[in-house]
Amino acid sequence: MTMMADSGAIAPAPVRRIGGHAFPLIAKVLHWSTAVLVLVMFCVGILMKEIGNGPWADALMTFHKTAGFALLLLVLGRLAYRIVQRFTGRWSRSAGGRAVHRILYGMLVAIPLLGLAGVSDFGAREIYGGLSLPAIWPRGAGYADELFQGHAILAFGLIGLVALHICLALDDYIRQAPAADPKEAARAETSSLPRPDMP
Repeated sequence: MTMMADSGAIAPAPVRRIGGHAFPLIAKVLHWSTAVLVLVMFCVGILMKEIGNGPWADALMTFHKTAGFALLLLVLGRLAYRIVQRFTGRWSRSAGGRAVHRILYGMLVAIPLLGLAGVSDFGAREIYGGLSLPAIWPRGAGYADELFQGHAILAFGLIGLVALHICLALDDYIRQAPAADPKEAARAETSSLPRPDMP
């Protein structure tokens, strides 16, 4: 078995990620802010339910309502940003073509609205600073329990979808493995496959 001398070896081409994309900073901030809020909201909701009654439960409920409304505004802001970027041609129309992204957005709007409807019916719209959330459901209509139950069921479904979203993102990352062959990298960059979606 012969060994090739180091002096005669050809240096490999520099490795670079194929299909890599640089998302705008605002897209990253909106994406990760939503992710953190969803995780915090889910944990607080579980903890709040486990505690039951008392001052700690009331404090967690106030935080949950405030953060939930903030999440709704954040998601609506993300949707507005996304629409503007697509109309101005700065964001590919093929991005986010997966059904899971559309369902995620739908649930991220529906879950806070169900919670808001529940607290409107229950008559507990007060949040921090002496403010009150807008009423979107008649007070005392008698459907608070059903609305809260739907809110909880969709929240668990959302966590499942988030797990699926993470798996798809990891799959995209693995498929974009570094390519040593420049021709292969060029072919991948000109691929018509939709790129991963962040906004």
